[in-house]
Amino acid sequence: MKELAMSKRKVWIDIPTVAAASPSCPAPTQDIALNLENRKKAIDTAKYGPLNPAEPNDEYWQVLADEWGVDLETAKQQTCGNCAMFNVSPDMKDCISSGLTDDSDTFDKIDAAGELGYCEAFDFKCASARTCRAWVTGGPITAAGKKRTISQTPAPKKDRIKGSDKNKKGSADGKSKVVFDEKTEASLRNKVEEHNKKAPQGRKATLSMLKAVYRRGAGAYSVSHRPGMTRNQWAMGRVNAFLRLLKAGKPERAAYTTDNDLLPASHPRSTKKKASITASALIPEEQALADALLKVVGEYGKFDQDGDGVWAGYTPAAENEDAKIGVACMNCVFYSHDENGKDVCQIISLEIEDLGKCRFAVLPEGVVKGYDIPLRDPEDLELLLASAYAESELTVEIKPYEDYESPEQAILALTEFSGLGYEVEPAIRASWLRAVRNNENPFKRASLLASLKYESLDADLLPKGEK
Repeated sequence: MKELAMSKRKVWIDIPTVAAASPSCPAPTQDIALNLENRKKAIDTAKYGPLNPAEPNDEYWQVLADEWGVDLETAKQQTCGNCAMFNVSPDMKDCISSGLTDDSDTFDKIDAAGELGYCEAFDFKCASARTCRAWVTGGPITAAGKKRTISQTPAPKKDRIKGSDKNKKGSADGKSKVVFDEKTEASLRNKVEEHNKKAPQGRKATLSMLKAVYRRGAGAYSVSHRPGMTRNQWAMGRVNAFLRLLKAGKPERAAYTTDNDLLPASHPRSTKKKASITASALIPEEQALADALLKVVGEYGKFDQDGDGVWAGYTPAAENEDAKIGVACMNCVFYSHDENGKDVCQIISLEIEDLGKCRFAVLPEGVVKGYDIPLRDPEDLELLLASAYAESELTVEIKPYEDYESPEQAILALTEFSGLGYEVEPAIRASWLRAVRNNENPFKRASLLASLKYESLDADLLPKGEK
């Protein structure tokens, strides 16, 4: 309430109480119109978005992925929430809150929905789930006064290259072929060789991994680099950081997570751990077996055949007589190819062929043509037919009572059907007689005893201890 002097009278009027913002608060946090103006600039010049982060928005993210030289999933991880220009320090949160509402509970609900922070690059309030092409690794800013590090300096405009003349979009996914000059490729090959000399099982590097990391680093140089370093040096620095992560199990800097998708599935930081081998035709038991084999390999290394590990039982293509019916590496869920197109297996360390096989094969439904399995000898067919006939003859069914010539024949048939042996014949007979005494259907009552056994009304007639 404020007191105003009017003539000789005192008049009291209500003035809304608004939380006072700190003089250090950026103007856009207090001025909605200015905030919207700056946000529009970010949309127009830096492709700030997407409009609704809850949607897949693959088209939006793919544009940025192409600019950054990374795959779609990696691009989706590079959000305002982990950008070095995203300020979520307590002081900044207070500024944003004071500009929106005087009710802390209301702000908490707004913040929970959008996780608001302040963009130091474009001077506006933004949501953590969105991003823009000016994204810089190393964020967010969580403490007052935290500034961008020297290594988060955007490259000069002349060096902000988009895309590549040699490599297609999305080639840095770790699966596609990446082309470099001979000098760069030779350097990466040497790093693979040196790393693998001392790397334990499950921590080996491949050329395709390092090529993908280098390409990503070269792309990131346009938006984040240390002044004085060349694009090649920056990219090689990222390769070295990746190799340390691969070997040690954790990165030197906790913020380095953008290449985790390139790590082997057995690595503790790998994002592939959640995406185990899957095949649409695998039944649950087969899927569980495939996952279990991958887990064992991840912990102890691939199976081999040299007596120093679990025997793989690999059979070369020339000796695989079962290839003709589909039992072959090429049909197994663990079969894949390396960057040079060579056949490789994810669980055995041997050189394999597409028509080879091993004892650990997991084959989806339909690839093995069981009806084409050749019999070893003509006598086998006669034996199979004889077994099938005997099984059909030994199978006992309860027929309609009219099909039996006498009650005695029906009682014997029910005794056989029970599967408890001929010693239960007196029990079946006694059940029959109980029904006669009670004016019931004797065949029906005796049939229930033969079918339900110890769960039937006449279970007390059966031998004790047979349950």
